[in-house]
Amino acid sequence: MGNCGCCVCVKESSVGFLETFGEFDSIAYPGITCINPCTQALGGTTSLKVEQIKITVETRSKDNVFITLALAAQIKVAQSPNELKQYFKIRQDKKVELQKIRGTTPGGPEEEILLDQGPNSPATLALGDVTQEGILYNAFYRLDKPYEQILAYIEEYFRFHGMEYSLDEMFAAKNDMTNELQELLNHKMNPFGYIICNILVLDIDPVEKVKRAMNDIIACEKEKRAQQSRAEADKITKILAAEAEAKTRELAGEGIANARKAILNGLQHSVETFQQAIPGSDPNMILKTVLMTQYMDTIKEASLTGKNTFIMPSSPAQILNIEEQLRAAIGAPAPKSQQLF
Repeated sequence: MGNCGCCVCVKESSVGFLETFGEFDSIAYPGITCINPCTQALGGTTSLKVEQIKITVETRSKDNVFITLALAAQIKVAQSPNELKQYFKIRQDKKVELQKIRGTTPGGPEEEILLDQGPNSPATLALGDVTQEGILYNAFYRLDKPYEQILAYIEEYFRFHGMEYSLDEMFAAKNDMTNELQELLNHKMNPFGYIICNILVLDIDPVEKVKRAMNDIIACEKEKRAQQSRAEADKITKILAAEAEAKTRELAGEGIANARKAILNGLQHSVETFQQAIPGSDPNMILKTVLMTQYMDTIKEASLTGKNTFIMPSSPAQILNIEEQLRAAIGAPAPKSQQLF
């Protein structure tokens, strides 16, 4: 802003307010405006930019946790009635709240904005009749320290509405609270030419002990899930191992049964062949001979590796003992004449 006596210079995105003998006269827009230095002066300027102000509010949640909220409000002065209208929308579901805030009665003039627009303008205008000059006049002359008043509304809202939510609910409801507060503030501040563009919750910070407790709860919950997952994996591993072992035993049993069946078929074939070659021979004696032959063949095969040592009886009488052991193995009773006991 510049002032060289007979003219004033207003910067871009700002407006100035010219006064005649201390009374509002007109708006000075960006650029140079000529004035009468004897009667006129520049009363001040206001910015039309979107400005951001920050505030920290401490509140208590419904579950008695003290929380520090870091908030930011983006505010600007309306440049035209059209810009003001897009924020000043009255909804049917908000009529009761608007009546409480603005002190109107049901069916009253809810779409009126009280504006002091200077000596040449009416004091009360409908929303459709709001002029640009009236909006700027209200923004500069009607409020003292407007940003501090807006911050006071924000602080009061969050300090007491925060008690309606628990800590977990507050994280989920922050958008609902900011949207509601933005609408309420716009209905409160639009008559003075101010627009609340956004209200942001930058951080929700509970006390340090609560944060540690929350982290411990989350860590314990995740550890519990990990333990359950490990136990479930161990259970599946053991079940699969047991099923594999059962299947292995089943297949091994089938293999042994098939092997025994093949041995019995072979013995049967050997006995039948022996009887055909020597008619009238005793099947028991034939079986004994076959088993004895297989026993000797087994010992012979085992001794061919060179890693096994066998101690064989040297007395011919011990052959009877071997025969008795083989007979006992196949379940055939020995003749009484050959029983030792």
